[in-house]
Amino acid sequence: MRILLALTAVGLLLLLQTPLAASPGGLDSRGGHHCWTNCARYGLYTGQYHCHRAPCDTSDVAYHRAHGH
Repeated sequence: MRILLALTAVGLLLLLQTPLAASPGGLDSRGGHHCWTNCARYGLYTGQYHCHRAPCDTSDVAYHRAHGH
């Protein structure tokens, strides 16, 4: 019974954590993307480029805008 309760608790934690983990949209080859949907929910402004994994660098936003990323 305790094992079932523990597994249920872990499952619920993982389920509730998933929607908060990432903003919508795929990542480009540099590990980031622009936010176009529900950006304020993630603390971003519409069109803001941000990173999720290396080697991404948000200081290079001009590059991404110039190349339509």
